[in-house]
Amino acid sequence: MIFYFLESKYRKRTEHYIQQYTDYELITILGEGSYGVAYLLQHRKTKEQAVLKRLKANQLKPTSKQRFIQEMTLLQELQHLPVPKFIASGFIGDAPYFLMSFVDGYTFEKAIFEQQQTYSINDTISITKDLLYFVQQLHEKNIVHRDLRIPNVLVADDGLHIIDFGLATNIDAYFNLHGVKNPKKAPHPVSDLYAVGHFMLFLLYSIYEPQAKKSTTWQQELQLPVALQHYIERLLTIKTPFQNASEALQALQQLRVYSEH
Repeated sequence: MIFYFLESKYRKRTEHYIQQYTDYELITILGEGSYGVAYLLQHRKTKEQAVLKRLKANQLKPTSKQRFIQEMTLLQELQHLPVPKFIASGFIGDAPYFLMSFVDGYTFEKAIFEQQQTYSINDTISITKDLLYFVQQLHEKNIVHRDLRIPNVLVADDGLHIIDFGLATNIDAYFNLHGVKNPKKAPHPVSDLYAVGHFMLFLLYSIYEPQAKKSTTWQQELQLPVALQHYIERLLTIKTPFQNASEALQALQQLRVYSEH
């Protein structure tokens, strides 16, 4: 209850701050996650849109501030990649914020569940190649995203974009994967590859039509070509995992183009 009122106070502070101390106008609140709140802004003169991301009031402890500032720092290091462009940063009260460019597109989550878009096997392979190419560049910068879910991959006019680096971290070269059953939060490239595997399944399920009432495995339901099934199983660490994004991308490029069933 205390945090509810505190967050309400910070929302009012944020609106006042935007109006009085920036060159932007508040359009709407885009959304909020566990750590931050995102606001859509528009520049008063140029009319260009931007996003202000602020740390939530219940996350003002030092560890959360450090994670938030790390996200901002990582974003600044990736300006050559298709990620939001860093503009400025500051504090609203005790809450840090940063301003970044707005990517005018839609997430794969929206495409699948709201727009009812479907993705064939060939579509999925093509999109995943593009995604892995960017993941490869992330890893070359010694950064692992750790949250490559369908709400965090956008389609824009100029291609794919990756957003929300709130869980991103530097790769731990000494991290031991042995015995790790769920690597999605590991500070290791396999974390992003594991997420890419689930990303592919979401796309492939967009054309799935249930045939039986009894729940079965994705392997049984999707009935994918054997090579593609094995490829996804390697991403999901069911079979021997890929060691890095370069290896995963090369393997995907070598898969033959399948005819649709």
